[in-house]
Amino acid sequence: MTRKRLFCHIFLLTTLPLFLISQEDVNSFPAFKNSYLTGQFSMGYGYYLNGGDLLSPGFEVKAGKFLTRKLSLGGGLAYTQFKPLDGLYGISLLSELRCFVGEESKNLRFSGVIDIGVGMGGSRLQTGWKTYNPGPRIYTGVAVYKKLDTKMKLILELGYLYQYLSYKDSTQGRGWQFFQTESILKYNFRRIQLKTGIFF
Repeated sequence: MTRKRLFCHIFLLTTLPLFLISQEDVNSFPAFKNSYLTGQFSMGYGYYLNGGDLLSPGFEVKAGKFLTRKLSLGGGLAYTQFKPLDGLYGISLLSELRCFVGEESKNLRFSGVIDIGVGMGGSRLQTGWKTYNPGPRIYTGVAVYKKLDTKMKLILELGYLYQYLSYKDSTQGRGWQFFQTESILKYNFRRIQLKTGIFF
């Protein structure tokens, strides 16, 4: 099984239960909305295997459902700008698991978060670059939620991200030079991420 197919299977297996929860389950957890939506802005600092320490802004949108009072499962889309000066970015499809601590009725609540996904990337500046092979994305962190009202919470989250991306760089000859060169650029990104956003 190829790496691409493996991560596609992981995503399907972790998000499929979202569509299998019955209406009975919805009514059995009155303290929670059965489903949720989050929008989060992230700012990361870290390095990649080729060298360099860079800030990496990004944005994530996720949706999910509560499986129990303290466990939720979801999926979403993440955009991360890994090398802003080169325009190098990754777009990831991911599934996530959250494990909550404490009572939902409290003003502050905490959770552990882990998400696994597969990402593809590109470059806004190097138009000749294209994705060579999708790569894995793994993230784990802790989050604190502060109530803004009965339906909305503010999230502050700290975590660690690993993501692998590779690109094929094709360069064509100019003028009388009729040739084309290709090289595979491989990146192993590692980032400590600080995120903030809305959970509702």
